[in-house]
Amino acid sequence: MSTKESKPNLSHSQVTEIINYDDQNFYKYLVRLLTYLPGTTVAKITCSPQILYDVGKMAATLDTMEHPNISYIHVMDGDLVQKVVKAVLEQYQIQVVPKLPLFRKCINHGDFNDHNLLVNPDGPTKYKISGILDFGDMSCGYFIFELAITIMYMMIENPNPVDVGGPVVAGWESVFPLNEAERDLLYLLVLCRFCQSLVLARHAVIQQPEDEDYLMITARTGVRHLCRLWELGKEEVERIWFQSAAQFGQP
Repeated sequence: MSTKESKPNLSHSQVTEIINYDDQNFYKYLVRLLTYLPGTTVAKITCSPQILYDVGKMAATLDTMEHPNISYIHVMDGDLVQKVVKAVLEQYQIQVVPKLPLFRKCINHGDFNDHNLLVNPDGPTKYKISGILDFGDMSCGYFIFELAITIMYMMIENPNPVDVGGPVVAGWESVFPLNEAERDLLYLLVLCRFCQSLVLARHAVIQQPEDEDYLMITARTGVRHLCRLWELGKEEVERIWFQSAAQFGQP
């Protein structure tokens, strides 16, 4: 598939083995059976704070970032953003790795983005989440990684990306409140996910240059968001996110 928009709304069902015989040969196939989910992807609507809240809430209900991969950092050689990427990865080793035992473990969806979330109309101007797609990137990890992934992806196409974190955190904590270590490292983990996505996209383009347009969908915008979050700094971004989360839904 060349674009994420071309992905059909399919959810996992089961894998079935089909055996076929003819006069001279024996054939064996694996067939993946899927069910169709009606709805529109979140990428095609304007995300209100309520939808962002619902996204965070939905993410927290999954039995759900892998650490940023530094082995491909060379693909960023000559790029000005490489300095930021290296600094973020260094902070991951210093700040996150020692605190991994304090994070709650789970199975991550791993790709909780606006092209993998379906919505249906809920009145004349509102939407409600109706389904989740694409479980092919699931992995063992931590709950806080799933939240970081969700915030990162919801920022990509949002006209006010820095403001996204507040409603998503509010929705998440309505189901699964963060502990002290998770809350303290959320900002850095969102940066890590941006770095991971950027580096792996660049590496994939080297391997599959014919798919560059698709592979760089997230990375092109992500560079700008990564640099903006880095410039604002942890204290300011946390102020925006957590104050907004605390006030969400209040009259």
